[in-house]
Amino acid sequence: MKKTALLVCAVILLVCSLCGCVNSPGKNPGGDKTPGGSTVKDPDGTGTEDAAFTALQKKIAQSGSAVAIAFIGYVDSESSEVDLRAFVAGSETGKEYPSLSRAPLYMAEGQELYAIIPPNDKGTIIVYPSTITEDGEYADDKSNPLHAGEPGEPLLLRCNLSEIYSNVLIAATDGGGAIDFRPSLSMENGHLQEIAGVYDFSAYEEVPDERSVEIATELLLETEEVKQAVKQGMKVMYTGTTQWIEGRSCLLFALGTDSEEQFVRERYYGVSDNLIYTYDAVSDTWSVVGRQ
Repeated sequence: MKKTALLVCAVILLVCSLCGCVNSPGKNPGGDKTPGGSTVKDPDGTGTEDAAFTALQKKIAQSGSAVAIAFIGYVDSESSEVDLRAFVAGSETGKEYPSLSRAPLYMAEGQELYAIIPPNDKGTIIVYPSTITEDGEYADDKSNPLHAGEPGEPLLLRCNLSEIYSNVLIAATDGGGAIDFRPSLSMENGHLQEIAGVYDFSAYEEVPDERSVEIATELLLETEEVKQAVKQGMKVMYTGTTQWIEGRSCLLFALGTDSEEQFVRERYYGVSDNLIYTYDAVSDTWSVVGRQ
């Protein structure tokens, strides 16, 4: 009887020890969690993107600004959402902050593309329509916002048909204070106008010297189609930027009509050495002027 009792006890102990080795239901023995409980970093690289974005927001906060903005570049006023997102992804700013190409996008009338970033997770961005009165004063409609972002949400914004005035008003908060401003570019160098409380994180290209711009302008004015357009009252303006065309860095010019209120761009030209390119908005292609 004693031997039988001892045998039964041994069997019970063996069964208990084996049961202790079984995994609990719903737990992964390989572990997709670290000991602290945080998820293992994702393999698609978004962790790196978030780090770049967080670093940018830290710079905004350190500068004491309530919001940040970058000029991405000039775009066609008829560009689709797909076109604009591809443009952002291929830009220098988009390469530095890849997540921007997936940010909410609002397309007002215009040819300037901007990225706007709140300084923290509480900051918000609201866009209102704006017009110019006969007296040359801004008239903002704050009762009808074009876009109201979620807290911490960045924004891609296409706007501004005119070089003279902006057609939008941006209201930005940092979770405490607020600032209203209008995105616009300097006609002197193509950079963003300096605004107190607004951090500029644009990736500007190296500015060519004045003589290079003068030579390119003279060359452009010698072409027959531009010469005829100027005779009809149109004007040529250097945009302050360059365009990469067929492996060449070209100075970008706009041909348009100029009035007291605004400069309306109608055609784009790229000039590099003795080559002049013209842009076809329908086919989204550049071609050499005069080439069949």
